Amino acid sequence: MPKHFKLRTYQRIMLCGTSYYLSEDFLGKGTVWDISSGGWRIQGDHQVKLGMKLTLRMEFLEEKTPLEVEEAVVQWVSGKDFGIQIRKIRQSAAKRLERLIGHHLCVLP
Repeated sequence: MPKHFKLRTYQRIMLCGTSYYLSEDFLGKGTVWDISSGGWRIQGDHQVKLGMKLTLRMEFLEEKTPLEVEEAVVQWVSGKDFGIQIRKIRQSAAKRLERLIGHHLCVLP
């Protein structure tokens, strides 16, 4: 059981997409299950470590071009699942991410 409760800053949506994540040493592929404008939950094929810096590229069915995150940091790891915090993203990509999240928030029952 967690020792403390942390209130999330960003609203999260359940959205499945393919993600590629790159470190200095490897290129991994995974499925994103949970996104917000501040971070994502990914189930990957390559093990990551807490604090590792990654570059991300995510492909959505609704979008023609992938969404790119210049820098993300691994916040937690549980087996092949891990969470990242977005640290550096271009303004145009951040706006696309916000639109995508907003669209899915509006269509949820």
